Amino acid sequence: MLKHAIRKTLCCTLTYAALMSARILAAGELSVADKTAFIFPGDDSGYFYAKIENTGDAPVGVDSGKLVLFSEKDDILETSDYINTYPGKMILNPGEHTYVSEFLWNTDLEDQVIGDVKFSVSTTDRGRYVQTVPCEVSLDLNGSDSYDNYINITVTNEDSETRYGYYLVTALTDTAGNLIYVDKNSYEHIGLHSGSTATFGLYIGSNIVEYFETKGIEVGSVEALVYYLDE
Repeated sequence: MLKHAIRKTLCCTLTYAALMSARILAAGELSVADKTAFIFPGDDSGYFYAKIENTGDAPVGVDSGKLVLFSEKDDILETSDYINTYPGKMILNPGEHTYVSEFLWNTDLEDQVIGDVKFSVSTTDRGRYVQTVPCEVSLDLNGSDSYDNYINITVTNEDSETRYGYYLVTALTDTAGNLIYVDKNSYEHIGLHSGSTATFGLYIGSNIVEYFETKGIEVGSVEALVYYLDE
């Protein structure tokens, strides 16, 4: 009887340990895959962009990110504790990624050159499930003298019912694969009937295009992510 009890206790202990080990292994982990920040020359404003990945092996909710910008002399220029995904607090599955964008505007940024950029993002157990919608994306870049600079995202509603509330996120990388631009928009009150297709144009401001031209930045690729909330 004593041996049986010991075996039973040992078996339960090993089973519990295995379950705990599986729980530990099956965890989402957020990583910042790429980031960049810049100030427009002669201005006090600019942008911060980052790519966030779930490098773990379980779904994970993305909480707010924290940003600290430093000057070339390592002085703190800007801090922000509430940089969010779009839609906010979304859940990323293993291997998935998304992007964040933050407009920077501070008189302390005028005529500054960004040095170090520190950015971290935490997880949340209150994340919102989203569904990724297949899409096609193209870039129409005609220079800073043109008002026709767009990222065009084409979406087809493959569901059996009219779908409202599309969230669009798009990103540009340069020819070396570095992140150079992120934009986002939502169309919560526009519905696509089942089987119908729509193209959404996200405008790229002339100041962004002029910055690319001034710095000799060449666009290498364009990506788009389209989501709707899984209610």
